[in-house]
Amino acid sequence: MSDSPEKQSSDTPAGGDLNRRDLLVKAGAIGAGAVAAGSLAGAAKAAPLRKKAAPPRGGKVTWALEQDPAHIAPFGGILTANHWGKAPMYESLIEWDAKLNERPALATSWKVVNSRTIDFTLRRGVKFHNGKEFTAADAKYSFDLQLNPPSPGSVAVLGQVPSIASTQVRSKYVLRMNLKNPDARVFGYLAWNRYSAMVPEGMYGQVNAGREGIGTGPFRLVEYQPNSHVEYVRHQNYWKKGLPYLDALSFKVLPDEQARVAALRAGAIDGGTFSADSAKALGQDRSLKVLRGLTAAFRELQFTIKGEQKPWHDRRVRQAVNFAINRQEIINKVYSGFGEYSGVVPPGYGPWPLTRSELRDKYQKHDLNKAKALMRAAGFAKGFTVELTTFSTPLDFAQVAAVMKEQLKRININVNIVAQEPGTFAANNGRGTFEWDLTARGMRGDVDGYMAEYNPSSTAYQAWYPLYRNQKVWRLVGNGRIQLDQKKRLPMYKEAQRLLQNDLVQVPLVAVSKFQVVRPRVQNMYVAFSDFNTGLHTSVFVKR
Repeated sequence: MSDSPEKQSSDTPAGGDLNRRDLLVKAGAIGAGAVAAGSLAGAAKAAPLRKKAAPPRGGKVTWALEQDPAHIAPFGGILTANHWGKAPMYESLIEWDAKLNERPALATSWKVVNSRTIDFTLRRGVKFHNGKEFTAADAKYSFDLQLNPPSPGSVAVLGQVPSIASTQVRSKYVLRMNLKNPDARVFGYLAWNRYSAMVPEGMYGQVNAGREGIGTGPFRLVEYQPNSHVEYVRHQNYWKKGLPYLDALSFKVLPDEQARVAALRAGAIDGGTFSADSAKALGQDRSLKVLRGLTAAFRELQFTIKGEQKPWHDRRVRQAVNFAINRQEIINKVYSGFGEYSGVVPPGYGPWPLTRSELRDKYQKHDLNKAKALMRAAGFAKGFTVELTTFSTPLDFAQVAAVMKEQLKRININVNIVAQEPGTFAANNGRGTFEWDLTARGMRGDVDGYMAEYNPSSTAYQAWYPLYRNQKVWRLVGNGRIQLDQKKRLPMYKEAQRLLQNDLVQVPLVAVSKFQVVRPRVQNMYVAFSDFNTGLHTSVFVKR
């Protein structure tokens, strides 16, 4: 895994596809040390060391969001856009560096007392945006809310939260975490920071957490207006000296891509995320720079398996759907050839995913004859009608849905596509009130995050497919979670993925390259594998 601003591609989109290695290198997904500096281009000569000038401070960057956050509450947000909106103001005890290595953040150190107990020593002198000092009492309050997200958060995310039993304040700067069971996910969960923000004790009684917030992050929230903008200014007492570089950061919600294109050309925004086609067109303008990278946000078809009997409750029907889908056609038509087949764990996520050849040549090989035979065997040769819900924005979801609709016609499945506003889609998805969803999986702090919903103890499992049964999958996922030896965990998760590619409770589709286009004044931005806009609040500065 990598979130690195290095090894980024600034090429504009073109036809054709990339091989696996090209994608990983271009996306920065090969970790430090995996490829030696001179291994691709002959021997590298040592360059004289130069002292880099410190980036200039000041200025403001305005960035377009292609989806409204719906809310910016720190706990229980389903949408990735929720984190886009809140990330500049919130931090966790641990953080990832640019290459997704874990390092201290609001905790300076931690000690594993035993397999169920961890003591965190907190950083002294850290100030919240309201001036209050961060202490263990705040950390305990924050963890209590993570385990029971208040509205507008959702308990549907709890499958991503480690098995934390409780936390205890040992002293002003020491917090003890008690686990129900040994849990390998803890540190990655904290570093991911999507659900593990630290907030001041009592914050939910002081502000409307869906629209306001108080954190320790590099930027202080000024205002969030849903479907309009999020405004931040520099946190003057930020604990990382010299950061952030910017005085202010503004997000403009622009779901319509052509509106984003027009705003970028007019100078109303400094950058944003664009489709491959728009990035290609914008790349013709020499005053703009196109960034490209693979992300963890693969697209996925999700079923509900509960309640009254439906055709797709039969595994053979789900398998038929899988073999009827031509993923390369989706990649070519929607993503201009930039993409990869994805399993339950996306390509680029360290050693955990299934191999490219396994997916393309076996589990996800397009085979229309096989799909038709499976439909006949299941008694549905004449097909059926189903409602497929998806996001109204970004645009690629509707495009993928349209391609799949045509592909599934060939096995007599009539797909009615319903595009929903992101907040509505997220709420319905969390409750399991849908037939089929075309959705996306984002970054996870630990590989278990991609598998947790297949564990019957998870809230997502109960909401989505309580009728699904596979005890072998359950054992692998459950044992993998408590196995602290990564070498022993790896084969467990590989086997679980292969079983899930046969059961197809969900149908993974494609991992896509993300394109961001910036004005030349924006320096040190990069496409993050995590699918967050991390560079905006950690590394970006304005060229003077």
